[in-house]
Amino acid sequence: MLFHVTWDFVDTSEANQKRSLQLFSKWQPGPGGFQAFYGFADGGGGVALIEASSAADLAKTMAPWTPFLKFTTRVVLPIQESSEISGAAAAWRDTI
Repeated sequence: MLFHVTWDFVDTSEANQKRSLQLFSKWQPGPGGFQAFYGFADGGGGVALIEASSAADLAKTMAPWTPFLKFTTRVVLPIQESSEISGAAAAWRDTI
């Protein structure tokens, strides 16, 4: 499954920033695999596309950061697949 994940920092204090950067320098991501990984230019958070076999694996990937970050996640589909699903739903509605 592919997840779109955004995060915002919970505490932007200098001490918290230093601690999270210290941990980040030692972190080995996983079990989710990062397909894209970006920080926002304003320093307020970031965005990633993470491939994970389950929601549990995504949770394990994010768990080390929950004291520092507030996450928002959404499952994403390739546009061809989501378009087909939307088309099938619209066709079903037209039958009623």
